[in-house]
Amino acid sequence: MRKIMLILIPVLVIALIWTAFANVPPPPVNQNVSAYDTSVTELKEQNCRGCHTQGVQDRHHGLAQTGEYYCKSCHPIQNTPTGQKVLLDRNCIDCHNGSAFFGNISVIAGRPHHNTSWAQARNCKQCHGGFVDNYNDGHYMPDYGVSLVTPDTSYKVINSTSGRKWGGCEACHDVDASAIPQILPNFNTHHNTILGVTQGYQCEWCHIAQGTALDIRKCEDCHSISTIHNIEYDYANNSARAGYGHIGDNWDCNGCHAYWDAGESGFEGAIIPNLVTINPIRLTTNVPTTLTLEGSDFLSGTATYTAQVVIDDAINLTPTTVTDSKIVVDVTLPAGVHTIKVVKNGDFVPKPSQLKSLTVVDPVDVTSAIITNLGNNRIPTEITITGIGFGEQPDPLFTDLGVFVSSNRKTETASIVSWTDTQIVATVKTSVANIGADVTVKALFGQDTEPLQ
Repeated sequence: MRKIMLILIPVLVIALIWTAFANVPPPPVNQNVSAYDTSVTELKEQNCRGCHTQGVQDRHHGLAQTGEYYCKSCHPIQNTPTGQKVLLDRNCIDCHNGSAFFGNISVIAGRPHHNTSWAQARNCKQCHGGFVDNYNDGHYMPDYGVSLVTPDTSYKVINSTSGRKWGGCEACHDVDASAIPQILPNFNTHHNTILGVTQGYQCEWCHIAQGTALDIRKCEDCHSISTIHNIEYDYANNSARAGYGHIGDNWDCNGCHAYWDAGESGFEGAIIPNLVTINPIRLTTNVPTTLTLEGSDFLSGTATYTAQVVIDDAINLTPTTVTDSKIVVDVTLPAGVHTIKVVKNGDFVPKPSQLKSLTVVDPVDVTSAIITNLGNNRIPTEITITGIGFGEQPDPLFTDLGVFVSSNRKTETASIVSWTDTQIVATVKTSVANIGADVTVKALFGQDTEPLQ
């Protein structure tokens, strides 16, 4: 953290300094780090996929495996002029908007993010990482009253020439209705994520008392000094650019504090790592896999730091290679939805990135396909397929899933007699049920082929 020195500045000097800063980018601040300053109702599918880059389809299909939903819950049958069709809607907001899904009004998925037990417990850091602190973790908060250099919850002054705010959050975190999605004011971004979403919320989480004005010391319950002073997007390339974080040149300092000057350059502590993408998008149960994590500030700071990959808050992995923007690490995981984050060590307190999900699925593995009852021209042949990872039997209307038998450049869809996770019994036209024919099982989590015996 910079040391600061309170100085007396004539009004004329203040005006001149602010004019010098008039040509910098914000507001609003760039939206590349942590959460975009908007409401979920403003988002489109492509915005959601900017964060949810791994395993989205598999996580949703896993709900059908648990019996919580069925295939047709999310993919209802639609009557069209050309017959019945299955609805395929990949717009996240069509379900996750707090109201009923237009394709099936019995499905109400709710608005995302702050409906978790972590949010209800105000464990903000679990998902947001080092970009915030938890209200009850004992982090440092000033015990003196608000002073001239204390940031305001909105702003202190507006430059008459540029019209820009100075001395508070809105110097950077201000409205931009022309942005896509539009950037909303702090009032909306904070209220819209909690009201009607987080069960048990209380106004006193953010306000001294219900109906009272904002108090910066209450904001510091989550937005602590240690987190605020260590946020920067891609420090190696953008630390000198105003509006890319809180630790660049003096513009960033004045934006929050106003009326002060830097007594010492630099800052203390590791910059918070920003995890953006994870590849590959599908992992297979207990299969060693090399993950590539991309983002920024995995290493950067005023000192040398080390980065670890932490899975499920329990498995600490040392990467194979680490650069400021890329981590390569080897993992072997059981089936399920896991959490993953990058943790930068070497500081007084480890600095975690925001949380991501990592989905691991059982493979579709056909071990044998055997003729169990040979038919003829009038009676189909029965085949028994054994293996693992077949999951639930798909609805016949999902014509791209099921059992397919190919022989002599001809492919037939088999009729399902029975289907379990480890065995399928089906019948197919005898004309293709030849020894050596390819028998392919296409299930929710993949497909596999074995020759017919």
